[in-house]
Amino acid sequence: SDAQRTTQHTNMFWAGYYNTIRLGNKWSIASDAQLRTTDWTNKWSQLLVRSGLAYSFNKNFSVTGGFAFFKNAKYADKELLLKNEWRPWQELFYQLPLHKIYLVQRLRTEQLFLHQVVNNKNINSYQYIFRLRYKFEWQFPLHENNIRLLIGNEIMVNPGYINTKLFFDQNRTSAGVNFKLNSVTNLQCQYIKIFQWHSN
Repeated sequence: SDAQRTTQHTNMFWAGYYNTIRLGNKWSIASDAQLRTTDWTNKWSQLLVRSGLAYSFNKNFSVTGGFAFFKNAKYADKELLLKNEWRPWQELFYQLPLHKIYLVQRLRTEQLFLHQVVNNKNINSYQYIFRLRYKFEWQFPLHENNIRLLIGNEIMVNPGYINTKLFFDQNRTSAGVNFKLNSVTNLQCQYIKIFQWHSN
């Protein structure tokens, strides 16, 4: 029988650095590094580095393939345990300009290799999960396009578990603002509401 479901709430802080290196008119390397905490900044959550090679068909449509490495924090009796996660990924990106408003869409596939833990110890075994992510975001340019308001949503599912409770992974609803500091630098602040399913 199913165990009784419980809901847990937590506040997280995410800090990230994003970088794009142009390799001519069509090719580029997109990378990011992020630090994430939970219980505001009292506990570690994740550390990640991610990079991918992108090809742009035009200014609105591109494809990317890359690789990411995560260090995921798990707390057992207040003891910190770090788990590795290896994640190849592929992405389709499409930006639809509607007058001055942009609809940005992203379809991403990920192959997650998750370090397994038994009795609060890492073991030499990994769980494989194929994940599908779809994100859309409305962007509203303000002040000569130097400021953009952002409103979006992203849903993540695990197609390999389509007939089980593990099919739904999480949903992220976001709102924020992007400041264009100069021709090559942006600063972005966002609020993200995440609903995530965890099995027992």
